[in-house]
Amino acid sequence: MPVTDTAAWPQAPKSAAVSVAAANTTLTDSPDDTALLLTAGANGSRIGHLKALPRATVSGAMVGYLYHSIDSGTTKRLIKAVAIAADTVSTTDAPAEVDFGYTEDAPLYLSAGAELYAGISVALTDGVVFIASYQDY
Repeated sequence: MPVTDTAAWPQAPKSAAVSVAAANTTLTDSPDDTALLLTAGANGSRIGHLKALPRATVSGAMVGYLYHSIDSGTTKRLIKAVAIAADTVSTTDAPAEVDFGYTEDAPLYLSAGAELYAGISVALTDGVVFIASYQDY
């Protein structure tokens, strides 16, 4: 985006979702078993909401990971980790949503073309779905 004294406003609302089932056990800049959640637009993006939703019973606690990359996924930096508590999921017991803490008043900003990747610390056969609401500039 060219530098200007005119305000840049976020454009139309967008959403993204990805499911992760394999365990991400390597918390380095080259983590294993992550999945691309979203790629920021040509002028950057702001994420107003990001949640994780297990699709099966979580028998023991696990962690949901969020990674940021500015080089098409070659390097992925861990930027947020949230606990996903043990929870029984059935047709009569909804899974507990896990909030990453981003809001419209306290969003996560991404530079142009930056990517967000998701991972979980313990494998879950039916996976954990990561859901983001965001806007490109």
